[in-house]
Amino acid sequence: MASTQTISYGHWSSPLTAERLATNSITLHELAVNESNGAIYSIECHPTEDGRYAIVQHLNGKSQDVLPKTLSAHATVQELGGGSIAMRHDGQVLFADEESRNIYLLDSAGETKIVHRAIEGIRYADFCSHPSKPEWILAIKEDHREATPETQATHVHNMLVAINIELGTETTIAQGDDFYSHPKFDPSGKYVSWIQWSHPDMPWTGTVLYYARWDDGSLKNVTRIAGKAQEESIAQPKWSPDGLLYFASDRTGFWQLNSFDVKSEEQSTLSLKTFEKADFAYEEWELGCSTYIFLDAQTIVATVITHATAKLVLIDIATSSVRGLDLPYVNIFEIRRVSATSFVVVGTSTTFPEELALISITPTFKAERTVLTSTATFELPFEYVSVAKELTAPQKHGPLTDGHVHMFYFPPRNPNFQSNGLPPLLVYVHGGPNGSTTPALDLEIQLWTTRGFAVCAVNYTGSTGFGREYRERLSGYWGLVDVADAVSAVEYLVDEGLADKTRVGIYGGSAGGYLTLRALHMYPDVWAAGVSSYGISDVRALQADSYKFESQDVDRLLLSKTAPQERELELTKRSPCNFANQIRGSLLLLQGTIDMVVPVAQARMMADAMRAHGRVAEVVEFEGEGHGWVGQKAIYESLTRKEEWWKKHLT
Repeated sequence: MASTQTISYGHWSSPLTAERLATNSITLHELAVNESNGAIYSIECHPTEDGRYAIVQHLNGKSQDVLPKTLSAHATVQELGGGSIAMRHDGQVLFADEESRNIYLLDSAGETKIVHRAIEGIRYADFCSHPSKPEWILAIKEDHREATPETQATHVHNMLVAINIELGTETTIAQGDDFYSHPKFDPSGKYVSWIQWSHPDMPWTGTVLYYARWDDGSLKNVTRIAGKAQEESIAQPKWSPDGLLYFASDRTGFWQLNSFDVKSEEQSTLSLKTFEKADFAYEEWELGCSTYIFLDAQTIVATVITHATAKLVLIDIATSSVRGLDLPYVNIFEIRRVSATSFVVVGTSTTFPEELALISITPTFKAERTVLTSTATFELPFEYVSVAKELTAPQKHGPLTDGHVHMFYFPPRNPNFQSNGLPPLLVYVHGGPNGSTTPALDLEIQLWTTRGFAVCAVNYTGSTGFGREYRERLSGYWGLVDVADAVSAVEYLVDEGLADKTRVGIYGGSAGGYLTLRALHMYPDVWAAGVSSYGISDVRALQADSYKFESQDVDRLLLSKTAPQERELELTKRSPCNFANQIRGSLLLLQGTIDMVVPVAQARMMADAMRAHGRVAEVVEFEGEGHGWVGQKAIYESLTRKEEWWKKHLT
């Protein structure tokens, strides 16, 4: 065995490279299953095809892309994707094409046909096919025809529609609210359920669940079941095989499973001992989320989340008992039923990257796992893997100092190298801000740890996976308490002897980019460098240019504790571009040119402000990229630029 070399932290050579991550990896998205023959369809985004969203069929041990190369299965309702694919009962796949927005059918032979054309400015997503009348589908429709880039927050209209693909007709069956999701037929085809909500709510702050009787293209007896604006979030309504409507509600402070009987109109909570303070759903940034399914009328496979860490369990409905499944996943993106004893999952463990796997449950309740595909076409040997350590630090800075900061710490790890002293620290701050980071293996984090950097992924106040109270503590304090939490995390790691306080960098995207920019000027002595990817530099400009989905959330996050007469001043105070003169650390800005969520002007504004004050700032724009990179060139260059940046400023 080769001897270990002593080389400075940050300069270790690693089997992970920017080229490898850009060329030999994909991202996994949504799933659909043909239960009659076991065919599993997954949407994969391929960087080597300029970010095309392929539909890959997994059947009889073979996996193949069955979507013509001219099509990309990616719906863009609410801009962020989701709800792009659905299975019909005849085994054909419904999907939305990214460019044309048309709705297509894909058969088992890979043949496609347009079943509903989208007028220019119209988008569709979140499909559901009638169980016995396949000509009928439900969909969310988003109308951009009245909107301009300046009015997309107010002039985009969403509604729930019923489409008869044989007659070519389309009928609006629910409208009046700002947003809709999860349209579902019940197994008999007699009822329809859905969620709707309006500004200023987000799906995790307040939504309402409805059901109605289906009458061949119209709804009758529309009835509210649960949920309340600003108070109760409903997630993932699903019909059980015996016709009960299940859903997750956070009225207790955590997303707990409930059921509703349409015959008796009685509602009940599925009380599961020891899981009262766990979430059975997560924040729905995208349409079409599915993290629990029914194997049969009495058995649920569910994702249960505690402290941003997920696991899969079997629930016996009759006895309200829970059995853990011996599976390695700590982050679960989606699950779908295959049969009464099997399901398919997109999940990640602490030691291997996200994968698509078929899980079969034996009569003795053993979970047998068959991997169908991985997001990486290569393996990172275990000896290189940095496994997350869950840590909790006291809040010591900012407006809230009566709680705790949650984080996952990834130490430097590489069997070939060692270094003297303490490692440089990279602080990763997730987007959202009502999002989360998990202990799951992330190849970019491993890119840094295998080079000799320590990484701290912070679940600052407002993060999901800790219940409603922790999420809502951020309201009014965005750009204040989250930034301070990152500093409290650094201070804790330094005190514990886990990081060199003179070599600390911070990075994140979207809301994480905003936190990065705020941190650099609010606590300039803490940070040597930062990287902001599509981060917000001027919150007033963001309000003016914002896309519809998040357009009013800025008020809740920034201004809900600000007096009306002080709002304009507060927007100035919370905008990093106004404080470039206070920044000491070097700043790298990465931005897509067609980002509809955080426009490119935000990065340019920050770079101009930095340069005007003689500060070190570089901006890299990726042509044709949006809110996150999907193309090989952008992924490669962004990782290369980051690596150069960290080496230059932290080693």
